[in-house]
Amino acid sequence: MNLPPEIEKARRQIETHAREYGLDFYDVVFEVLDYDQLNEVAAYGGFPTRYPHWRFGMEYEELSKTYSYGLSKIYELVINTNPVYAYLMKANAPVEQKLVMAHVFGHADFFKNNLWYSKTNRRMIDIMANHAMRVRQHIDRYGVEAVEDFIDACLSLENLIDAHSHFIERQDKKERTVAGAEDEEETTEVPRLKSKRYMETYINPPAYIEEQKAKIAEKRKKKRMLPEEPHRDVLQFLLDHAPLENWERDILAMVRDEAYYFAPQAMTKISNEGWSCLAGDSLVFSDRGVITMQDLVTGPAAMVSDGQCPRRVSDRHVNRSHATITIRTRRGLELRGSNNHRIHTPDRTGWIRLDALRRGDRVAVAGGNELWPDGELALDWHPAHRITVDEVAEWAGVPAQAAYDYRRGRKVANASAIAFAMQFYDAPANLVIPVQIRKRKQVRIPGRVDEELAAFLGYLVGDGHISRVKHHFGLTTGDAPQATEFARLGKRLFGLFARIKPDGGRLRVLLCSETVSDFLVDGLGLAHGPSARQKKVPDVILRSPRWVVSAFLRAYFDCDGYAGPQGVILSTSSEMLSLQVQLLLLNFGILSRRRPQRDGCWHLQVLGRSAQVFAEKIGFGLERKERALQEYVHHRRWFKKETWDDEVVSIEHGRADVYDISVAETHRYAAGGFINHNSYWHSTIMTQRALSDSEVIDFADHHSGTLAMSPGRINPYKIGIELFREIEDRWNKGKFGKDYDDCDDREARKRWDRKLGLGRQKIFEVRKIYNDVTFIDAFMTEEFCERLKLYVYGHDTRTGRPVIVSKDWRKVKERLLFSLTNLGQPIVHVVDANYGNRGELYLRHRYEGVPLDIEKARDTLKNLHRIWRRPVHIETMDDERGRLLSYDGAEHKTTRL
Repeated sequence: MNLPPEIEKARRQIETHAREYGLDFYDVVFEVLDYDQLNEVAAYGGFPTRYPHWRFGMEYEELSKTYSYGLSKIYELVINTNPVYAYLMKANAPVEQKLVMAHVFGHADFFKNNLWYSKTNRRMIDIMANHAMRVRQHIDRYGVEAVEDFIDACLSLENLIDAHSHFIERQDKKERTVAGAEDEEETTEVPRLKSKRYMETYINPPAYIEEQKAKIAEKRKKKRMLPEEPHRDVLQFLLDHAPLENWERDILAMVRDEAYYFAPQAMTKISNEGWSCLAGDSLVFSDRGVITMQDLVTGPAAMVSDGQCPRRVSDRHVNRSHATITIRTRRGLELRGSNNHRIHTPDRTGWIRLDALRRGDRVAVAGGNELWPDGELALDWHPAHRITVDEVAEWAGVPAQAAYDYRRGRKVANASAIAFAMQFYDAPANLVIPVQIRKRKQVRIPGRVDEELAAFLGYLVGDGHISRVKHHFGLTTGDAPQATEFARLGKRLFGLFARIKPDGGRLRVLLCSETVSDFLVDGLGLAHGPSARQKKVPDVILRSPRWVVSAFLRAYFDCDGYAGPQGVILSTSSEMLSLQVQLLLLNFGILSRRRPQRDGCWHLQVLGRSAQVFAEKIGFGLERKERALQEYVHHRRWFKKETWDDEVVSIEHGRADVYDISVAETHRYAAGGFINHNSYWHSTIMTQRALSDSEVIDFADHHSGTLAMSPGRINPYKIGIELFREIEDRWNKGKFGKDYDDCDDREARKRWDRKLGLGRQKIFEVRKIYNDVTFIDAFMTEEFCERLKLYVYGHDTRTGRPVIVSKDWRKVKERLLFSLTNLGQPIVHVVDANYGNRGELYLRHRYEGVPLDIEKARDTLKNLHRIWRRPVHIETMDDERGRLLSYDGAEHKTTRL
């Protein structure tokens, strides 16, 4: 690929944009050709080499003439191979080249990922070249005229294939017995019931015996029929059974192979023309807090940090079961994303894909540049309450005894009212709540996550414990000031008085309350029991503002942190907790190094300049630890310069659902400690990314011409792109499902918007599994047909113009589906290869309301005869009557059935 510099620059830019949107394709090789070269390649179907045949010359002449007269112009030519090959016309304007390249990347993604292309040979360029060589060898041996005549016959039959056959698993045919003589000697003897001779005619009546003999004979006849059942792949049947010479069989096989290669393109013309991520648990810095990528994509809208400034998220989607790569750096940072996901290079001037990274490479690291939520998080938690029979009686307005009697099956007054109220008592959600044997002690539950609750949680996560069995929680510490502060917070937050007692040189602080224990575990998600390795930063802290997070970390470091000559070190048994704390520190601008220890713990170490930032923004609450920190910081007149990059030390491959967002302006976001590049298709790429201001008008002019559609003609570009836009909009707004389908109010349907944001995910799903027939059948709706003004047209013989015959959207859809079924070709089966017991070929047309074109049918029979060498017949319908068309090699004949 040797493109001019300006085109190569645009290609790299557009390919980057395409991958950012989540498109996944093989490498694309672009070639720039002049109009004559491009017409030549187009005449060959996009392949540089094809077998010699006059039809390619005819197609070249037609393309050249129509281009010369200004009647047509080739904008895009792309072939489904690996790598994908695409051609650009040298005379096209720059905006046209951009348009073609953006469109090609959309095709390339479709080729690689759509189900209907999964069986095609991706090395078809080599196959075509091989076909060309073999045909030339046959020409040298048998002459041009003989070979071309036979190719003509084969090409006229290339539509007689079964485009779905590669996706159908059929059982192997049962092997026939080879005892030929034994087969010949088979009799049609019918098993008889034993009887006395004088009762024979009554026990085994002659009429019954003859009937059974006829059935056996018919069954054997069917068993010997060829084919045993209608065969749709006519070319394959001819290859297997026609009396062909070896070179003829070779050419017919080539034509069939090429027909199957091009079939998926005909099956997906509309959906194809219309057509990088992180793992869900990746943590992203946002104005909703440090949240997971899954929460960001599926939850409410949020602003994210691009490493420097907050940016608006303009789009988001999910890509299911994608190949992933997990990288780990020397500082202990981890990132798991799709193999094509990109992160910043260490100099922050470029991007590198995860699948291009190697151990020892360096990458940029970053926090969220102190992007935090603006306000403290509100809480609305209430203890679970089990509904009692007494409460049921009160709701029903009856004495409690009446409710108890009703449950025992006794007749009571107001039974219907009791039954209605009792359904709340019997609900599974109520019955799972434990019965409260004693009344719970009244306590306070905080209404928001402030600095005091954050500090209390920091102590619990560090040196605390929660027992659901004993209904108490507390702290074990060797520092009396810490014990006193924890007890104070318990009284201040919950109204509980703490018990402080010595425990082997340490102090144990205990608070007892079943309600608060439930609040801490069920409401805030804290671990309970022996759970040191399962501890993590509470989700309410991750979604809190800077001052609340700082209070949590200060209390937590008081428990598990240390300051001394080696800087600040945090020790924890929980890998997840160490990773979360490392990312929170990054958002404060604090670099740390995270690594496992031999005892199974994880150490998080903060040194140098970052230790100074830690002292300024977080610090310790305990005086002795704070003093040690200040001593470390103040006794260093200089710090070793810290660089915000890191070395990749580990790379692992896997598979997972991955999530993607599009970020306004800078198209990047901070997540997992890295700067990530965000991620249909030619119009989306062009209008949102690739166009300069001066190119917008030219693009609109070319694009509108491409999408133009006149009455009575279907433009696959227009239908495809508009239907994909329709699907994306519907799934973004929730315009699907039973509730929407059952809504009869047209205005309500227009205003319908559940704000689901599932549009991008849905169109990637459609791209993967649908062809044109299923695409149109599943998604073309009444609203879509009305918006695009799609009608059924007929021809007015008086004016010679197309006129609207019907505006019924169902008929529009029916007509379009009919034109797409079987690639718009009639469906024909071989039903008998020994018709009339004379070795004649009998085919049947599956009539679906449209009769065969008689002239074309006769030409087809003539070419079938050229291959079969005996008379051929095809059964069809005309004017609701059966008709048999026949050709015996000399004349055509029509017989009414």
